[in-house]
Amino acid sequence: MSRPSHESQAADPALPVDAAAIQHAATQAFATWTRSLPVAPSNPTDFIRSVEPKVRRACRLYTTITERKVVWKDGPTRGSPPVTGLRRKADSVDPWLETRESLHESSLSILPCSACGGPGSIPCSRCGGSGDVRCSNCNGTRKAYGYASNGSRRLMNCRSCDARGTVSCSGCNSGRVSCSPCLGHGREQRWLEFVESVRFDLLVMTEDETLRGLPWTTVGMEKDAKLLGEISANGALSQDKVAPHLPEDWLQEHWGKTRIALKLQERITSQLFQVFEAPAARVSYSIADALPTTVQFEGQRMLAPPVSADRQFAARARKVFAARLVLLALAVGVPFLYLIRGSYFWNGWLVALCVSLGGFAIVAEHLVRDWTLGRKRKTRRRSIGLAVYALAAGFVAQASEPRLADALRHIWAGRLDAANKELLALGKPEDPALQPIWSELHLAHALRAETVKEVVEDAVLLKSGSPQRAKVNQRLLELTRRQVLQSLARKEPASALEVLSIARPALEQDFSKDVGVLTANILETEYEACSTEACRWKTLGAALRAESTPGREQRLGQVRATLVEQLSPKPRPKVMTLEWLLHLDKTRALTTELGETPSDADLGERARQAATWTREERERIPLIGAERAVAISLLQLTTGSDTSLLTKTTDSVALYCALKDGRCAGAYLVGADKSSRVLNNLKHTATTKELLSRVMGHPVELPTPPQLRGGKSPTQTTWKDGGVTIVARWSSTYLMELRIGEVKP
Repeated sequence: MSRPSHESQAADPALPVDAAAIQHAATQAFATWTRSLPVAPSNPTDFIRSVEPKVRRACRLYTTITERKVVWKDGPTRGSPPVTGLRRKADSVDPWLETRESLHESSLSILPCSACGGPGSIPCSRCGGSGDVRCSNCNGTRKAYGYASNGSRRLMNCRSCDARGTVSCSGCNSGRVSCSPCLGHGREQRWLEFVESVRFDLLVMTEDETLRGLPWTTVGMEKDAKLLGEISANGALSQDKVAPHLPEDWLQEHWGKTRIALKLQERITSQLFQVFEAPAARVSYSIADALPTTVQFEGQRMLAPPVSADRQFAARARKVFAARLVLLALAVGVPFLYLIRGSYFWNGWLVALCVSLGGFAIVAEHLVRDWTLGRKRKTRRRSIGLAVYALAAGFVAQASEPRLADALRHIWAGRLDAANKELLALGKPEDPALQPIWSELHLAHALRAETVKEVVEDAVLLKSGSPQRAKVNQRLLELTRRQVLQSLARKEPASALEVLSIARPALEQDFSKDVGVLTANILETEYEACSTEACRWKTLGAALRAESTPGREQRLGQVRATLVEQLSPKPRPKVMTLEWLLHLDKTRALTTELGETPSDADLGERARQAATWTREERERIPLIGAERAVAISLLQLTTGSDTSLLTKTTDSVALYCALKDGRCAGAYLVGADKSSRVLNNLKHTATTKELLSRVMGHPVELPTPPQLRGGKSPTQTTWKDGGVTIVARWSSTYLMELRIGEVKP
């Protein structure tokens, strides 16, 4: 930051100052500064109590400081001049008393080369100064492969080094090379030079030390202060040179501050001294009855103090923000509470409440603003508006609340949804004070309902024994009877039963006889639709329990007699096996349909005996020799891709039935799992025995393992059972397969 030399200019300390202009500028600057504060008033200048204009003087001193350091320089010589030794020492030189040329001439010295010591050559780094290096052809062994005169390749004396193992170094002359620092002259020259570094110093002097922290005292001083004059010099300015231009008392007070601490080899090379004059103003302000606060604005731009200098407006802003928070919570929180109370309040009254509370919050916020500024007249006017909005909000809140009278009026007018909404807003149905009105609402709703489910929902909400409950039950009975009879007329007993099951919990206590009659009617309809005696017996028995009549008792006795006849075991007549099997299956289905009959223990016992008899009769029918249809029915065999083969596979054993001329000519038993084919192990024995017995038509035991023959275990045994050949295949003592009859698996 160098400064050129200037001619001295006189500073006029008595330059006139326009106090009115400073006062006006300070007032505008205060208004601008105040508007940047939180919750600033619209007319901040009204709070100014006084403005004190003044002029401050400041001086600025630019100093250029140069430092010189003495350093040694060296280089090669031309030729080999005689050695002179060092002619000067660096620490004995004052660089400010010498020129570059004189210092170079007086310190130029000739010295032996520090690299080679004076000879001008140094040992060769490649050969180490010996002049020879290892032969690259024989690698120093003196022998290398080559071709002899007869053309044969063999190990022979190295021709590259003449069998010496070394060759002359090509990079030097007798082991030495020229010294590069001194270019082979053996001499070097050294001399002294000084190097310069420049730094700059800026010093600002003001009448008030607090001004030195303001931005305009360091950067852009010309924007905020008027330059009265400047004095410059090459070198340091003296007090005598500045004295004619500044007051003597000011110089005596401030000139000592211009001294700059210099290092050993530093000198001041130039200085520029400037005198400025800056306007300033002290502004005092206060809010309401508070003590005045004073802030100061500086410079032609009237630079404002930091926001932290304010106290009164900040305290007012905290009060306004606290009031805003409370008013916002009121304006938002109250409508929100009405919203969460239920849909009853989601109407025009809620909108009116929001508007009135919003107006109340806005007026209250302005009232707090005026009150914190001490504006009593505006505060009184806004208090009237605040009271109006408060009364409006109270009226709307009261008008939006639900009333019992309105709920009753809705019920009498038939507006049941509106009445329900009104009552829900008043409280829960469990509230004793609301229960009479809720009962009237449920009664009105039940009398208008057209479905049994709706009436039941109202009935269960009414107290048992109350007049309203009696009326609802009567309505429910009429509606249930009508819908049940309509469903029965359409031959839809399931629909009728569904209607009655919905109404039963509410009607059973007071109208149990009527419920029984309806139940019996439904069961009579189901009885007519039954296709089996078991179905008729069950439905007719249930109808008799619901409503006992002599006719039902007589019919039930007839049905029971038929069932006893069907469940009684009979010897097998001379009929086809398939026909007999169908009779057994029909009897078994009947026993299954009857199941447990706790109302008739004798009939239940007959059903269990009949089930046992049908199972035993089926087991007496052999699979061998049975017709295809009989075989399929006996063991639920299935047909695969081969129509001549029927199969049945359990978890452990597979059964194959071979058909011949439409009959099962043979059967084949084998383990179902390929990894476990053994039939007589613990896992497969029971299933194998059962299937073998079903094939033969009577209980059959599994064969025992065969005895050893000639020290070997037979792999096959054969025997007959009732003329049917059975073949067992063995692996040691393990039964691997059984073939019954004519079968070739």
